[in-house]
Amino acid sequence: MKLTIKNLMTREYSAPHLLRQVVSYFRSLFNTDAKKEFNRLFWILNTGTAIIRLFIIGRIGLSGDEAHYWTYTQHPALSYFDHPPLIAWIIKLSTMVFGSTEFAVRFPTVLIFFCTSIVLYKLAKNLYSEQIAFFTIVLLNIIPVFSFLGAVLTVPDAPLALCWALFAFIFHRIIIDKRPNLSRWYVLGAVLGAGLLSKYNAVLLPVSAGLFLLLSREHRRLLRTKGPYIALAVALIMFSAVIAWNGENNWVSFGFQLRHGFGTGLPHFSIALLGRTMGAQAGYLSPLFFFLYWALAGSLSLTAVKALRRQATNHAQSPALPALFIFSFSLPTLILFNAIAGFNEILPHWPAMGYLLLTISAGHFIVSRWDNRPARIFITSAASLAIFLTVLVPVQALFKPLRPEWFMSKTDASKIEDGVTKAEKVDVTNELYGWKEVGEKLTEMMTETPNAFIFSHRHYVSSQVAFAVPSHPFVYTLSDRIDAYDLWQRDISALDGRDALFVTNDYFYIDPQTVFPFASFDKPVTLKICRRGKVCRIFWITRCRQFALAKLPTQYTATALGEHKSIAAALIRIDHRVFWFFNRTMHFPALDFVMGWVSKIDMALGLNTGLIVLLTIVGIVLWNTRREKFLAEFLLAIAIVAIGGILVNFMKDWIGRLRPPAVFGGQVKTFAEIFFKGSFPSGHTQIAFAVATFLTSRVKKYWWAFYLFAVFIGFSRMYIGVHFPSDVVAGAIIGSGIALIMTKLIKL
Repeated sequence: MKLTIKNLMTREYSAPHLLRQVVSYFRSLFNTDAKKEFNRLFWILNTGTAIIRLFIIGRIGLSGDEAHYWTYTQHPALSYFDHPPLIAWIIKLSTMVFGSTEFAVRFPTVLIFFCTSIVLYKLAKNLYSEQIAFFTIVLLNIIPVFSFLGAVLTVPDAPLALCWALFAFIFHRIIIDKRPNLSRWYVLGAVLGAGLLSKYNAVLLPVSAGLFLLLSREHRRLLRTKGPYIALAVALIMFSAVIAWNGENNWVSFGFQLRHGFGTGLPHFSIALLGRTMGAQAGYLSPLFFFLYWALAGSLSLTAVKALRRQATNHAQSPALPALFIFSFSLPTLILFNAIAGFNEILPHWPAMGYLLLTISAGHFIVSRWDNRPARIFITSAASLAIFLTVLVPVQALFKPLRPEWFMSKTDASKIEDGVTKAEKVDVTNELYGWKEVGEKLTEMMTETPNAFIFSHRHYVSSQVAFAVPSHPFVYTLSDRIDAYDLWQRDISALDGRDALFVTNDYFYIDPQTVFPFASFDKPVTLKICRRGKVCRIFWITRCRQFALAKLPTQYTATALGEHKSIAAALIRIDHRVFWFFNRTMHFPALDFVMGWVSKIDMALGLNTGLIVLLTIVGIVLWNTRREKFLAEFLLAIAIVAIGGILVNFMKDWIGRLRPPAVFGGQVKTFAEIFFKGSFPSGHTQIAFAVATFLTSRVKKYWWAFYLFAVFIGFSRMYIGVHFPSDVVAGAIIGSGIALIMTKLIKL
């Protein structure tokens, strides 16, 4: 009898016979092309693993990162010190429904991973087949970095993975589409924007897409269409909130991530540092799969080289589209982060997105090499080890079946560090325990001193405490490091003279009397947390009397962040910095000569040279392409320019913005044109973009040339010091908008 899911539920099989049938069934999966079978198995796998995770997520305490991201939700903002805001919005939505519980914080991740699996399955199916797609999702569920870190813990990498897979899926649909579909580019831009709101790593998505288009000769034509630039514009609009927030806060988040990733000192290559990072990645991926993934990365690199060689020899087609596609979305990320790892220590999950699409290649390898006995042994061994490592973490966190002392010498295992044996400190799952007890003790102690504030010296501790004591309005962090709490507690004058409860533990222990200025300190209250009869964590809560704010060292306050600015002030600062770049930094003698002569002609003759040139171009293009309607078309172009000019001049008088020479005086590098009033918006740029949009509606083939010339006109207005970047952007929007409306309304 053929074994099916229905037959597996019957009782007519004995246990050994049933086991043999199950093994035989899964072996047959490598020799079948039944689409429905794999689709059904995928949904069983995806739904079943999601249900298992839902049973687990509420039984394990939050990690320090998760508690910190939950704390974001208590401080609504456009962005945050550590990451963009999407993770906060996701957690906030879930906790509004389920309350502030471990289940609520982690529920979105289970749902996101469920959706990520669907998207990756569809992408793998489009690239290869349902069979390979199914085994791709099997791998996704057994590799630790995806199946636990990305599917259980609520960290920014979870929504980033969904955006990464969705971006690749939509981009693949675009490149295989025979008919151009502009709406897909808008959606792609929105997905990229969501990725950037998840984690800054998403900036590598357009890099990957651009690399593919450059490598694939048959798809390079897309770079000459509007689509990619529309997608980038949509993403930039969505990301503008994060840019504005950073501008308000002296670019603190961008600066932190750059320092965190690239370090602060001069780069110095270390093979040992690179080795440690690669070893940690091997642990996150499972060692055997780590070697397989890098072997596949090497194979994909050879494919990319072949693509370049074929193009060099003028072959029309690029080889192995799926391999080239996966290469483009994997290797840039892996190479970048592992190159950085040779100079600065990085976290092992940072390159994880580079391995995500490589999982499809691994699925292809498994299916194509299963008949090869050595390969089958390797695959089986790698899968078994990966399953063991994936299951180990949640099982250890829940039940602690493994004792670290079994793998250590007696001397090392029994060594005491801050009151806890080294064996217990090695077990990272202990970090998830004890916070509930700390919360209960703090609540009890607060009844004796209701006006006391709670604080710690590490933001992870403060965040865990904040989650454990939801009734307390705010938990402070007084640290010599800049962190998110500095932004939330810029003004701590209200704490002066108040009592406090200081929390520390065996992982981040300090004696508050050696650092913080209080009149006196009570004896610390010690909380010992046990697992399986052994002390695994120790917390100390110290009541501190009468805080002396004036004596607190300045490095423990938010002074290092600089002054907080309004969004308007931040945008003006950006505007000025970009202006200085174009006007002072970016200068070339040849361009100075050209700009100088054009400015002199404009001022001497009282003409708008740019307008004359643009209308001449319009006349030439229309005469050569639409001669039968030349006069009507030319008059329409003049009408578009005239309407835009009237609107721009009205706005100049109404807004009355001063030009750069009036704002900065002699610091501005000027030419013959020197104006002081009527800066916003730029009239020259409005005309240029109006003409470019009009001509594009008539001759789409050369749209890139029209807009390139318009961009040059806008650039020239900043170069010669008569307009700010925001003036130019506004002029471009007005000119393009009016031209679009007029060409839609008036059909010639």
